[in-house]
Amino acid sequence: MFGTRERKIKLLPWFERLCSRYLPYNSLRRALLSGASWSVAGSIVLRGLSLLASIVVARLLGKHVYGQWGVILGVASMFGSLGGLGMATAAAKYIAELKKSDFVRAGRVLSLILLISMVGVSVTSMACLGLAKLMADRLYNVPELFVPLMVTSIMLFCIMGTLILQGVMAGFGDFRGIARISIIQGVVLFAALVLLTYCLGLVGAVIGMTISQGVAMCLYLVTIFKRCREYGIRISSTGMRKELRIIWHYAAPGFLTSSVLHPANMLSQAMVANTQGGFGGLGGYSAAVRWRELVLFIPRAAKRITLPMLSKLQGDKDYKRFMKALWANVTLNGGMALAVALPLIVGSPWILRLYGPDFRCDWDIMVILLSMGIFQAVADVLSQVMACMEKMWWNFGFHVAYGIIILGGSYLLVPHHGVRGFVWAYAVATIVHMLNHIWGAAILMRRHHHSIAAETMNE
Repeated sequence: MFGTRERKIKLLPWFERLCSRYLPYNSLRRALLSGASWSVAGSIVLRGLSLLASIVVARLLGKHVYGQWGVILGVASMFGSLGGLGMATAAAKYIAELKKSDFVRAGRVLSLILLISMVGVSVTSMACLGLAKLMADRLYNVPELFVPLMVTSIMLFCIMGTLILQGVMAGFGDFRGIARISIIQGVVLFAALVLLTYCLGLVGAVIGMTISQGVAMCLYLVTIFKRCREYGIRISSTGMRKELRIIWHYAAPGFLTSSVLHPANMLSQAMVANTQGGFGGLGGYSAAVRWRELVLFIPRAAKRITLPMLSKLQGDKDYKRFMKALWANVTLNGGMALAVALPLIVGSPWILRLYGPDFRCDWDIMVILLSMGIFQAVADVLSQVMACMEKMWWNFGFHVAYGIIILGGSYLLVPHHGVRGFVWAYAVATIVHMLNHIWGAAILMRRHHHSIAAETMNE
């Protein structure tokens, strides 16, 4: 791993010559590799321990209850994303742009982002708590889910708090700090999840996840305050009104995007849960999803550096390097996703067998989810173009199409094909989603290029 700090590390002569030739200091390639390597290192530990914990938890709970655990994670994702309001993306963009050039404004923006995030996540946590009984009795027809869903309201607060603060850290470019905290979080996650699931069952799994996310959130807060002191950024409510446009550009489309995407997924899974053997099918799906996340974890870890980097290059009006960075990330993320997905596709029957004998029959679900992970990795990178150019409303439109396809497809297919109908609908939605992002990025880049060319001519 190559740090971007000015101190030099003594290397072997041949390796030092190689680095100076292909990765010179202050080069885009060096910055990309350094940020990606630290981000990936932490994610490897966190994702590896999370996968290992998921296997142990599946064996402790059984396929049917493990399907309920997957449903709970889906509920947390839905409510948490509604409360997050796209603030993680806004934090990464604005902190990266302003931390050196305008630290006063950076303080105002960071203060507003933290305030909006705290209010949004708190409100959705209370909503999850208030709706827990209704969801357990009416949506899933499993009254036993009431207590786990109540505890989920605390878990989602910690999950979204962690993600938002991680966006702030990415804006500061502190990928080494993100890696360090991710490693600690992974160790706590494995220990707490396995121990508490063994002792308390499904409720213990929710509590274990909550503890790990809470520890990570506290560590991120401490580190962010240190970075603010380093850059002279002051967190204060003074002047926050000047930055209210962030609500329109990020909070509003972020909320509306989440209000389409995650409810569509949750309602589709609820359709599956209400079919015969539905929770068993969702158990296989939940196990397969963990491995789709493995396909995406390196691209998403590397993606954390994409938005800060693109935002800086856009601010510098450096179109050539902007395009170079964008396509380097598309190639890197898509290639890594493909490289991880192929061996997992081949080994899917044996991987699912680790969760228990009943899981192996769902290998075809895993193959589809792994394949779609490649398309999702590409779409994730291209979505950063909309974010850095403040075109989040475009992203909202693409997610509306995604939600319509997955919900409509599930409505038509789930009654006849169960969980596989939901997975097929997801596959079609993912492919269309990627194509939409390719189209949108191409239009925005063409506009951006013409705008810079016009400014140059006027000068």
